[in-house]
Amino acid sequence: MNEEQKKLEKVVLFPGVVAKLVGKGMEALKEKQFSEALSYFEQALEIEPDHPQGRFGVALSLIEQSRLEEAKDVTEQMLNEDIGNYYDILQVHISLLVQLGHYDEVVSMLEGIMEEEKLPANLAESFYHLLHFSRQMVEDGTPVEVAEDIQVPPEDLIQMLNEASPEKQWLAIQMLGKMSSNVFFEAVKDYLKIDKRDPVLKSMILQMLKEKHIDEEVEIHKFGKNINITVSEMENVFHEKFGKDTLAIVAEQLESENPSLFEMITQLWWHYLYALYPISPEPLSSKLWAAALHKVGGEMTGHDEDELQLARQYNVNLEEMLLCSTKIMKLEKEAFKG
Repeated sequence: MNEEQKKLEKVVLFPGVVAKLVGKGMEALKEKQFSEALSYFEQALEIEPDHPQGRFGVALSLIEQSRLEEAKDVTEQMLNEDIGNYYDILQVHISLLVQLGHYDEVVSMLEGIMEEEKLPANLAESFYHLLHFSRQMVEDGTPVEVAEDIQVPPEDLIQMLNEASPEKQWLAIQMLGKMSSNVFFEAVKDYLKIDKRDPVLKSMILQMLKEKHIDEEVEIHKFGKNINITVSEMENVFHEKFGKDTLAIVAEQLESENPSLFEMITQLWWHYLYALYPISPEPLSSKLWAAALHKVGGEMTGHDEDELQLARQYNVNLEEMLLCSTKIMKLEKEAFKG
């Protein structure tokens, strides 16, 4: 009997058992019983080795136990074997690569995907930012890879987070992210309150809090605003529809005649929205931000645009367009670069 026949026989012999084991594994994850969850998922895979939820459950259980390298191997194998929802797995895999400091792999993967296909809007915001950041890390050669067996006490990492350069703050966040959910939350909640701290790093922290299923209220200071929000109630991509609608307007003007400029504007826009998260752009006018992006993109690539003509082209107020373009440029200059 070959391997495939053996697998089939196991599934037939244990009808419904796999689903029950996976269900118990998911329940154990919710209850933060991570070793128990891993055991359930592994039992399910003994019967049905290619079960998508079972494989994904193993990855999530390993992540919660800070066994990131092992989790990366699981998600990598799932992507290679086309098991499970591709983009769900890709999102977790890229997050693991970033946390492990494998920036060259992030760049290689995302660039390859973007060349072949358009990213779904619900992933574009964070992926474009991670590509932008990882490119900086690769170019600068910043030594930020973190070992699996962390020995640095949380108190030292908190001090690094509050006193060091943005590069060191990034490293502290990644190292704290490998610790338990409670330790991570207690360490970063004060960072979110300080208005002068880097907005992009705050967005990363919020994303990690959500990935860790932390159900606590956080206070966030960004760009002079004070926000109180429960982590579990935050959308994964707060600006998804607005961001997509804005790019659709730019695409009408640029995508066919200057695709490289449109691609650059797309990255610029998602990077801006990521840094702004969870604040919405003001005013909420897709046409206005589309015009501003066109102006900024043109300037950044050495094409001086006729501002009045551009405002007329997008049917927006000139002064409002200039104000929005200034906001984009200001954030792009001030936001953390790797």
